[in-house]
Amino acid sequence: MVAIGHSGQYNLCPDGGSNHSGTLTDTTNATAGANMLVSVIVHDSVGNLAYSNIVYTNAAGVYSTNFSDPLGPTGTYPITAFASLNGAQIASASGSYTVTPSVPVVQTITLTPSTGFATTISGSGFTPSDTMTITWANTPMITVPQTVTVSPSGTFVAIVTALAATSGTYTIVATDQHSLTASATFTVPAITGATGPAGATGATGATGAAGATGATGATGPAGATGATGATGATGPAGPQGPAGAAASIWVAGIWVAVILSLIAAIAAIYAVITIRQKIAS
Repeated sequence: MVAIGHSGQYNLCPDGGSNHSGTLTDTTNATAGANMLVSVIVHDSVGNLAYSNIVYTNAAGVYSTNFSDPLGPTGTYPITAFASLNGAQIASASGSYTVTPSVPVVQTITLTPSTGFATTISGSGFTPSDTMTITWANTPMITVPQTVTVSPSGTFVAIVTALAATSGTYTIVATDQHSLTASATFTVPAITGATGPAGATGATGATGAAGATGATGATGPAGATGATGATGATGPAGPQGPAGAAASIWVAGIWVAVILSLIAAIAAIYAVITIRQKIAS
């Protein structure tokens, strides 16, 4: 707060953003400095003029101006404001405004719960006043409320129910009218109960009809020759055969002569042996 001269006091009050306001008060009688001319000048960090504007105070001695668009590079910008009355400067004040790097806004949605058959979707980072579209695997979902509108701060809340009863993981997508989008996964649980105990064994069914006889298989290879069996007992004598035919007389005579010759030879040999024995003795 800077007091200049005897007739007024000027207060420059940044509100934390690029909208800046000030109040002019007459210190002599503590009345508002209404309809005063205020010149606002902003320089960059090296002294170059970055922004200037001339505004008037209202009935309460308040003025405001916005210089967000002209200020681009990051850094600290000195601000000076001058109040004039009838062409003469009656007050001034100075301050500064820091331009910081912009932080990109990320769109997000949160599912509470993330497992079940219904969930509440909480979104942030979307375009204020836009209408949201909620989809389940590219299929639009019915929401509560029916029309989901983004708040001035970029948030929304909606309730939805699962579009599938089959257990598994599905993707829910939220999109605003400016194509800003975010997604999250939702799990549908299995609802099948535990396997029950095995039932009693049923009665035996009737015997089925006999199947057709299969084709005869190929003949297998011959087996090895078995061992020779024991000799069998001698069989009974066979009946006497019929009498042979009578030999001829000629043949009989030959055999008689042969036999007689053999007898004579044996006798001669015996006689010779006997004589030699006697001589020897």
